[in-house]
Amino acid sequence: MKASAYYATALAVLAFPGLAFADARSDYYQRAAAEDTAAFQALDINHDGMLELSEVRGDNNLGPRFDDIDRNRDGVVTQPELALYISDRYGIDVASADKPSMVTQHVAQALPRTQD
Repeated sequence: MKASAYYATALAVLAFPGLAFADARSDYYQRAAAEDTAAFQALDINHDGMLELSEVRGDNNLGPRFDDIDRNRDGVVTQPELALYISDRYGIDVASADKPSMVTQHVAQALPRTQD
């Protein structure tokens, strides 16, 4: 009986560092996704919701990853492409222009419908 209690305790102790690692990784992914989104907004100098290669040239953050983010290889990174990159890379869903967030869904539900 003592041996099984010992193994159960050892297993529990070994499981906790794994949980701490998972939390640290999740926190890192959240920060990285937020930084990528903020960098996109900061680099979009003409505020058209798209990044062209000329806008990221010289940026050490998104510049080297431009081709990875530009999924359709048209030389432009859009917000939906960035959201897809963040989802694939970090496993985080980011609201983009073509994908409503919880906030936009609730606002749309609260607004009265107009007759056309």
